[in-house]
Amino acid sequence: MTRKNRGRNELQRFSDAFDEDILNASPAQLRELLAEEGLDETKVVAEMDAILEQAKRSCGKAKLDQAKTAIAARGSEPSNVSAIDRERVRGKLGAMRSGAGENMEGMMMAARQGKKLSARDEEGALDDLAELEALENEGDPEE
Repeated sequence: MTRKNRGRNELQRFSDAFDEDILNASPAQLRELLAEEGLDETKVVAEMDAILEQAKRSCGKAKLDQAKTAIAARGSEPSNVSAIDRERVRGKLGAMRSGAGENMEGMMMAARQGKKLSARDEEGALDDLAELEALENEGDPEE
């Protein structure tokens, strides 16, 4: 290891130890440290709160971007459900919609405000039902 890298590693260990000391310090100890440095406790707390809020917003935006990317990627993936499974599940979806005296169609359509499913929505529902069925049957020795 070069001298420069060794020095950088030592500084990193020192920084990590310093961070740990701060994180493990009691509120009274932190107030003491701030007073020793001549810093205003209220101002430091306000600055830390602002940094924390910015970090939360940044993480939230990053998670949202990841979710959008995952949704876009999933939407472009071809279905892994066979045509035979799709037709069998289409029958089950029809039975769920008819609901034997209950207004299941309205319940299933709540997110669509009572409008019919688009072809893409129906295909997605069929895929989801087939995948759910496959998961339910995973440990079933009869399948």
